[in-house]
Amino acid sequence: MLSEGNVYEKGRSAIVDFYLHHEKVIITLSLAVFLTCGFYYVDWHNQVLWKGGMRFHDISTPIDRAVPFVPQFIWIYLLYYPLCFTPVFLLHDMDTFRRVAGAYLMEFVIAFVVFVLYPVKMVRPRVIPDSLSTKAVALLYHIDPGFNVFPSMHVANSLLVALLFLKYSKPLGVLFILIAVLISVSTLYVKQHYLLDVASGVLDALIVYPMIFRGHKAWTA
Repeated sequence: MLSEGNVYEKGRSAIVDFYLHHEKVIITLSLAVFLTCGFYYVDWHNQVLWKGGMRFHDISTPIDRAVPFVPQFIWIYLLYYPLCFTPVFLLHDMDTFRRVAGAYLMEFVIAFVVFVLYPVKMVRPRVIPDSLSTKAVALLYHIDPGFNVFPSMHVANSLLVALLFLKYSKPLGVLFILIAVLISVSTLYVKQHYLLDVASGVLDALIVYPMIFRGHKAWTA
């Protein structure tokens, strides 16, 4: 007959075994839910403040005003989402994967603090949804009202992934650097970010990346 202590230990061991067997999925889902909910909560919070009359910072530059609105860039902008999940499929070393998750979290924490302490609102064009691209942009604008923009998470996370694979897999790294640059440019053309959002997103990644990966030797395959 099993004692209460033995039952507890067996239950604890089963939980640990389950976690270790599904660790990558659990980390991915937990991080995705937490960061998405956190992002949209702060977005909603800043929107409430804006509707209440709070002034938001205008960090637009002459370059921002000179860049035209090109809705077709929405398809490059949306590459961000599969790019962010590439470590789930391409990283086989769990220590490296845990570091990626920690880096994503640290980037978001830095960004969330800035979103709250230095709120910026994106001024965007009126979109007439008369094509597939403009319909996609209109849907994006509806989902994301344009408050959490400085720094750009699109830029920070894209660059983080690119730097990661540049360290561990040069061919993928070069490809992802190119994709990260295109995504960064697309944020300007679909009027989701200002130039300074892009620059601060780069800075966010360049602060976090060496803190997490300096001296790390693991490989992706």
